[in-house]
Amino acid sequence: MAQSPRIVAALDVGDHRVLALIGELDAHDQIVIRGVGLAPAIGMRSGQVVQLRPVVAAIKAAAEEAELMAKLPVERVFASVAGIFISGRLTRAVISMGAREREVSFADLETLHDAVRRQPLPVGHTVLNVVSPTYALDDQDGILDPQAMVGRQLAVDCYVLACQESPVRTVEKAINEAGLEVDEFLFAPVAAADATLTADERRLGAVLIDIGFGNTGYAAYSGDKLLAAGSFPIGSNKINDDLVHRFQTTATGAERAKREAGTMLLGDVGEEETISVPTIEGRGSHVISRRELCKTIRLRMQETFELIAAEVWRQIPQDAPCTGVVLVGGGAHLEGLAALAEEVFVKRARLGELEGVADATHLLASSELPARSPAVGVGLLVHARNLLLPSALPVVRDRRRKEGLLRKISRKVFAKGEVERDHV
Repeated sequence: MAQSPRIVAALDVGDHRVLALIGELDAHDQIVIRGVGLAPAIGMRSGQVVQLRPVVAAIKAAAEEAELMAKLPVERVFASVAGIFISGRLTRAVISMGAREREVSFADLETLHDAVRRQPLPVGHTVLNVVSPTYALDDQDGILDPQAMVGRQLAVDCYVLACQESPVRTVEKAINEAGLEVDEFLFAPVAAADATLTADERRLGAVLIDIGFGNTGYAAYSGDKLLAAGSFPIGSNKINDDLVHRFQTTATGAERAKREAGTMLLGDVGEEETISVPTIEGRGSHVISRRELCKTIRLRMQETFELIAAEVWRQIPQDAPCTGVVLVGGGAHLEGLAALAEEVFVKRARLGELEGVADATHLLASSELPARSPAVGVGLLVHARNLLLPSALPVVRDRRRKEGLLRKISRKVFAKGEVERDHV
């Protein structure tokens, strides 16, 4: 059975877990999540595939679990990518429509969009996403849709996210070998922003920070435009490493101590408070200061926020308003993290909550998924839904190569063969 045109699917392949979501558009064109699939991620590091077969198996397991729950088949997915191999910049592309004034046609827009996608990049790089395009026609700026307007010269201003091609193609290969086709890749913080930022925050300015296991990414919006985006190879796993080295404990012990005793609010922790953690060989335990534990966690998160703040303020125009910070991702669960963000950014901060998406499975709020960690996956569904619905605004998308019949059949046969071997 083929995938229904009103079914959208998302795949968030992280360093710690793979999340598959299946959503269905209801009678009011709103997303209802019908299936959730979760699998431990083995073979990913800082957003890149380092072992292909385990990643393929994890993607397959998550997708099959979501399909079984939703009772709906999925062939195509919108997938997230994140890592230091992705960078962005504000870009302008211009085309001439001739010496005489004439109406802007759809073909003119396509030519202009091709000019954006063909911009000069370092060897081995490609355009990943083109975000927040606005147009200029002759001397008139800030146009949302120039079609049928009259002029001689057409330009587009947008934020272009470019990436090293190899890491993204390897993730795509893993998804294909799991029996799925990628409709589009989307930078993870941009996807999370689609799920959590309000219209006022996009207009008045906000910095979305996605704290993952291996990366922390950011996307800064103002005036309804993306103005800055990027990643640092510092995630919640880096905190665990700090605790392992500082307190000579196991990685599992560090994660448990961080979740159960960690807080950014040092004033709430007494000097005499202690906790017990496993010794590094895992055969015993020893007592450490809870306050020192919290200081170590806070120091790493403060450094991460300071790095992001420096990059955001460097990239966005000085006159661009910014009213706050929104925190998402599995690493955003730490107590007092919003208060620390307010201290570093000198802006209000809040934890990002998922809005406008109904979860018929009730699994996104389960203990298996840390709060706010599904933000990227839900944002991918929102993005997919927006592309399905009629829109008055032009969209700049990657012209992905269409699979031929032979390749599509071979992909499915390969995936079926892998399933059979896995069960032998």
